[in-house]
Amino acid sequence: MLTIRTPATSANIGPGFDCLGLALAIYNTFTVEKSDTWERLGADERFPVADDLFLTAYRKGCGVIGECTPIHVRFDTSIPACSGLGSSASLICAGLAAAGALHGNALSRQDLLTLSTEMEGHPDNVAPCILGGLVASANGRGGLVSKNLPIDARWRFTVLMPDFEISTEEARRRLPPSYTREEAVQNAANAILVSHALSTGDLGLILSQGEDRFHEPYRKGLIADYERIRKILESSLDGRLFISGSGPTLLFVSQEEPKTRLIEQITKETVAYWRVKTVPVAAGMVVREES
Repeated sequence: MLTIRTPATSANIGPGFDCLGLALAIYNTFTVEKSDTWERLGADERFPVADDLFLTAYRKGCGVIGECTPIHVRFDTSIPACSGLGSSASLICAGLAAAGALHGNALSRQDLLTLSTEMEGHPDNVAPCILGGLVASANGRGGLVSKNLPIDARWRFTVLMPDFEISTEEARRRLPPSYTREEAVQNAANAILVSHALSTGDLGLILSQGEDRFHEPYRKGLIADYERIRKILESSLDGRLFISGSGPTLLFVSQEEPKTRLIEQITKETVAYWRVKTVPVAAGMVVREES
C-alpha cells in the first residue's frame, strides 16, 4: 500500500506567468493499493470517475510503463478545487507517482515532470508539487527543465481563499491573444527580478517589480473584493498581493504576517467570505510505501 502526499501550489507569483510556482503546506493525501477491481473513495463527487484526474494520470503512467493494475484509492483532500492552489496538479502528480511506484518504480522524477506537464498543459503547478519550494520551469532543447530557486527565510506567504470558485477555462478565456513587445520585455524582466527578490529577501524589489502584465489585469475582474483586499493589505503592510494561479485565491507576499485586526477588517469589508492563513513553504511530493 502507498501513501502519497502532495502540497498545494501557487503559480505565477505575479509576472512568472506559466513558468514560476511555489509549493505551500496545504496537502492532499492519497492511499493507494493494488486490487482486482477499481475503487475510488472520498473524492469530490462533482467529478465523475470517468473524468477523475488521479485515475486518468494513473492510467497514463501505466500506458507509458506498459502494464496496468487496478487500484483502490482513498482521497483525503485539503486543497480546494478550482481555487488557484494547484488541486488538479496535485491529482495528476499523485496519479502518475502511484503508477510508477506500484509498477517497480518505473517512472523517474523527470518522467513525472514531463508527463504531468503534458497533462496540465504547463509546468508552473506540477513542478513545485513534485520538487517543492520555489521552482522555475521552461521547455528546453532537451525537453522540460525545472529548477529549484532559493527562498529567503524572511518571507511570509499568506493565502486568502474565498467561498467561490473560478474555472481555469474561464480564467484562460480572459487573456488576450497577444501582447506587445514592450509588455513581453517588461514581464520577463519583472519575473527575473521577483525571483531574485525572493532569493535575497529584497522587499523593495518585490514592491517595485512585482507588477504582472500578462494575466492579472485581465483576471482580477473575476475576483470579488480583489481591489478592496489589495488596498487593505498593501496600505497596512509592506508586501505585494498576487493572484494565485488563475484565482480566485490570492497570495500576499511580505515579511510580516497579517495580524488579527487586518484579518477582521477583510472579513467585515468584503462581499465574499475569505479564509486568511499564513502558510509555510512546503517540500515536494512524498511517496511512502506502507506495510
